[in-house]
Amino acid sequence: MSKCIAVLIACHNRKPKTLKCLNILLKQDLASGLSLDIYLVDDGSTDGTGEAVRVAFPEVHVIPADGSLFWSRGMHVAWQHASRADADFYLWLNDDTYLLSGCIQQLLVTWGQYAARGKESCIVVASCRDPDTGEHSYGGEICAGRPDCFTPVLPDPASAKECHTFNGNCVLVPKATFKILGLMRTFQHATSDTDYGLFAIRHNLPVVIAPGYLAECNVNHTFKCFRTSWRNRALPRGERWRLLVARKGLPPMDFWENSLGPRRFSGALVLAEAIPSRASGPLSNTPFNHRWALR
Repeated sequence: MSKCIAVLIACHNRKPKTLKCLNILLKQDLASGLSLDIYLVDDGSTDGTGEAVRVAFPEVHVIPADGSLFWSRGMHVAWQHASRADADFYLWLNDDTYLLSGCIQQLLVTWGQYAARGKESCIVVASCRDPDTGEHSYGGEICAGRPDCFTPVLPDPASAKECHTFNGNCVLVPKATFKILGLMRTFQHATSDTDYGLFAIRHNLPVVIAPGYLAECNVNHTFKCFRTSWRNRALPRGERWRLLVARKGLPPMDFWENSLGPRRFSGALVLAEAIPSRASGPLSNTPFNHRWALR
């Protein structure tokens, strides 16, 4: 029986990385009857990324955008397009993430192990290592201590691990999960991956880290550097606030927009509710409360 994995990618002005990512992706060994259907949102690239992809990989669905989407909204658009084809799985993939040999096969094996136990709606996360240092870079995470802070979980080399949420570098979402959770919610840039993982946990759907390292991705030091993060209490409060509300921080409008109307949580964005054992105190139902985060 044939099955299809819809691959979702958003890119902007990283032509060499995007082409390398696609080249490696299409060299994956796939089981008989399994195919890839790739949806790439080219978010206003001025370096010719979209055209280069069309020439090198004519089978890829290139979706042009105007540069205003950034990662979260770009992935959302890619998923909207892919969902019309009713794929069996959706693979989130960053264009700077390079799959190691056997990655897709291992993701599917891990999913199959859970599906055999009646948990076919699990989300399977691939762990990434930094190709320069060999150290862990992205993958599954657990909520530890403060509900706005997440701790990376290193993969076990031989068995799957469960976690609370994930970085969206390489993540397999089965159709059964998509039918329950729907599309990711849109944020200004990041956070959609963390939000989606916690949303799955809230619905009692396992978030599973596949065994071993399955991909490589350099650490984005600009994004992950604590020294220039709003979490750094050594910075003046004004600077921390500026970083917090910036598009690549935690813009308040994201959480305001996602708290109105008949949305996913029918109320405010509630990360602590997704993991009740971590919630306590008067701010437990607003874990991204900016006043509390800047304390």
